[in-house]
Amino acid sequence: MPQRSQLKHVLTVRKKKIYDALQWLNQNNPLYRYITINLPTIDKLPDDDVPECLWATMEISNNTEAAESERSSYIPDPLANAFEPNTTTTVPITASAVLDVNGTTVSSDDVAEHLLGQMKVRMSDKTLESQSEEGAEQDPVYMIPRGNKPANEYSNPNLLLGVFPTLFPHGFDALEDSSRPVQINFREHVRYFLSYGDRRFEEHYSFIFVLFNILQRRTACFHAQLMTSRPYFQRSAQLLETLSSEDVATALLNISKASYTKVSDERINTLMSHIKVIGGHVMGSAHLRSALRTKIHSLCFNLGLPSLFVTINPADIHSPVALYFAGVDLDLDRVLPEVLRTSYERAQIIATHPVATAKFFNCLIKSILKCLVLGGVLGPTKAYFGTVESQGRGSLHLHLLIWLKHEYTPAQLKENIQNQDFRDNLLKYLEDVVKEDLDLFR
Repeated sequence: MPQRSQLKHVLTVRKKKIYDALQWLNQNNPLYRYITINLPTIDKLPDDDVPECLWATMEISNNTEAAESERSSYIPDPLANAFEPNTTTTVPITASAVLDVNGTTVSSDDVAEHLLGQMKVRMSDKTLESQSEEGAEQDPVYMIPRGNKPANEYSNPNLLLGVFPTLFPHGFDALEDSSRPVQINFREHVRYFLSYGDRRFEEHYSFIFVLFNILQRRTACFHAQLMTSRPYFQRSAQLLETLSSEDVATALLNISKASYTKVSDERINTLMSHIKVIGGHVMGSAHLRSALRTKIHSLCFNLGLPSLFVTINPADIHSPVALYFAGVDLDLDRVLPEVLRTSYERAQIIATHPVATAKFFNCLIKSILKCLVLGGVLGPTKAYFGTVESQGRGSLHLHLLIWLKHEYTPAQLKENIQNQDFRDNLLKYLEDVVKEDLDLFR
């Protein structure tokens, strides 16, 4: 279990800093101009220590399966044998909440039950009855209240300005600001933020995730489509024309009252059995994967079976180029081993610079496709098709199918491989272009 002095590096609270920050925002940020600073609440915070409520509700978990699944990949863990320096700036983090990465096993009731359990006043059995009320008043519980409706993500330029005061301290430079003379696309504006020279948007612990969720939801809503099979197409189209918005609202209300129910309107029952809702162009969705699979089938029908299947998994932690993109001062023409730092330090740099790591991956893959595939190192190429995936630890890799320019069908290849000269030449080609280690290319 970590000591209190160790947790101070990541969980310390200084009430003077909080008061000064709120006062500065109140004076300089128009979104915080009308807030009222609650001084009695701030006085309950520690001067320079971990709040007692965080220390009391901390739980220690010995379950290492979740941590191991986050490191799952096609390559061994690059930090398995790395030396971790004896510094006090990094301490182990223990779970103090209900965790469910995939969002499938934890219900809202589980979260509520866990929260109520953490808010209980922990006291000894001897003093539980006599001092429970007094302890409840003395032990502060800090909660962040929320409204009963989600915040509007559309036509609300002040949303991100208020959510991230450290990124927008003066309350300006909002996304989708209608008062701006030249309108900027939401996605392009986010890309501009992530390319800032001071890297404050890239290194922020939650900005990227919040913006990615907004982009995913917008893509899902703007590209939602109704799909039906051909025999039911005409009938489904006619039924849709007869429905009004009130009919749909009534059906949604009836469905929301139970996990499964049949609405009274027979037209809607028929549509629900014949129509499926799909979200095209949504990154990572089943429909997008199905569309990619259809393209691969089309290439196979047109060009035959692919000649090579390649998986490219760049080792970003060990790449000087990735460190250079992350802001490390390196001379790429003269990289010395002592300048590259330890594996542990390189992993810290890569983990805190996700945009730079993505740029490195994009630059490397483009160079490989241009020089290795289209350059003819593997032979004349007719076509290639690749998909990018992320591993459990967040690093990217590429799966690539390559069609080489030769006129052999599988049957002809099977026949010609019986010839000794053809077989020897094929083995020479494979041994020349396929290597087991990058060092063999040097």
